[in-house]
Amino acid sequence: MSYENRHCPFLNRNDARCAERFTVGHMQHAFRYCFEHYKACPQYLEMLVERRVRRVSQSVIHVESTPSLVPITVAGKAYAA
Repeated sequence: MSYENRHCPFLNRNDARCAERFTVGHMQHAFRYCFEHYKACPQYLEMLVERRVRRVSQSVIHVESTPSLVPITVAGKAYAA
């Protein structure tokens, strides 16, 4: 398994849900879940759902705000000289 896949992708975010786990009293949780088994962490699942909802919401807003343009091609006339 590569190094990138062994830690939580939200580890470097400024989120209080994760920050509270990085205290001396909670280091066992941090090592157990934030590294290697992050997909089993309830905060990971919550943050993943939030990110997916945010991305879908942004893409819907982008599609709705983009005017619908239809490209057309007008063939030129050929004139005989």
